[in-house]
Amino acid sequence: MTSEILLDTASEFVQRTVGLRLDPAQRNRLDYWLHHTAEQRGVPDQTIVDEIAAEGPALQACLDELTVQETSFFRDPAQIAAFRRDVVPTLHSPLTVWSAGCAWGQEPYTLAMMLAESGIAEWRVVASDISSRALRQAASGRYEERQLTGLGETERSRYLRRTGDHWEVVPELRSRVTVFRHNLSRDPAPAQAAGAEVVFCRNVLIYLDRRDVLAALERIATTMDPRGWVFLGYSESLWQVTERFHLVRVGTAFAYRQPDPAMAAVVAGVRPLPGHSNHSLSTSTRAKAPDHPAARLDGGPAGRARAAEDQGGGDPSTAALLAEGEAGLQSGDAAAAVAALRKVAYLDPDHAIAHFQLGLAFELLGEAHQARRAFSVARAALRRSTAAAEVALEGYQIGELVRMIDHRLTRTPKP
Repeated sequence: MTSEILLDTASEFVQRTVGLRLDPAQRNRLDYWLHHTAEQRGVPDQTIVDEIAAEGPALQACLDELTVQETSFFRDPAQIAAFRRDVVPTLHSPLTVWSAGCAWGQEPYTLAMMLAESGIAEWRVVASDISSRALRQAASGRYEERQLTGLGETERSRYLRRTGDHWEVVPELRSRVTVFRHNLSRDPAPAQAAGAEVVFCRNVLIYLDRRDVLAALERIATTMDPRGWVFLGYSESLWQVTERFHLVRVGTAFAYRQPDPAMAAVVAGVRPLPGHSNHSLSTSTRAKAPDHPAARLDGGPAGRARAAEDQGGGDPSTAALLAEGEAGLQSGDAAAAVAALRKVAYLDPDHAIAHFQLGLAFELLGEAHQARRAFSVARAALRRSTAAAEVALEGYQIGELVRMIDHRLTRTPKP
């Protein structure tokens, strides 16, 4: 194993160079990769760390190993449906959509499939990432069967062709997707994405620290059309401290827009959230309107709980309390959220989402130790069983919730 000193040096340089803050699992991967690479080359671990520090080829190989490339076609059905139904009809030719942090490419090709059916004459999707390995696959448009998760039979038959043991995106669609390397928190605004009317940046910001989140958001804001839309993953809003974007509801999902009060009134089907100034990604002590499945008003557990109560199903006491807790987080009343979510946790000790939300509420109150305790209980509940959480996540990967909790545990002090 690599010494802790060398591991710390490599971790700090990766964070300083690309803004990637390593969670415990990534740190373990870095440890294994450093030692394994050194053994393969017959050199000391120090040599590999020195090459990383010199920004040589070892740095890119390290990033390829550490960046999380978990993705799928048509990921987050509620968000995809909202984009197709409520946003696409408002867009016009020529159109640019930017997939920032595109991983293996399933996201940009999903967007391309929807735009191909939109009736918009001139459009393109640009896709960026810091992993050269991921970008090579995204550019090739070639996927194994196991990588086609989320892709329906209609889309598969229309936009993919079998080539031996793989499936390949048809050339007509692939030609509309431009892939390029870009470090969202460090590189200048990418010319390829200039004027993008829609930006998808899902499950990227969670891996950055506050300074780099701010830099990434500034990069997005200065690159895109100021009237455009930004779709984040469900956890990113928990990290934001900027007035650059405000949260709006789009159908049963959420998106972000740069503030322009006149815009909300003219976009059919899109409503700013009540008290939108308190739901901006700001430094306010109010809640940041968490953009994760546990906080989605219609599609999250509270929405299902209310539906269950309306139909006479489920546990109305737990359901009502969970809805009350989520409403407290949405409105910025953290104390009310804590009161309701504590009762949910008492009624259902293994309710991982409730414990996670309780941690968020304690964070808003500035009670770091209480927050850490709630996050730890949520993590323990997931170790015992993920079934209930998987239902609540509605299509998100359980691993994303686990990584998000682990990140927050690394950020909050131990009692």
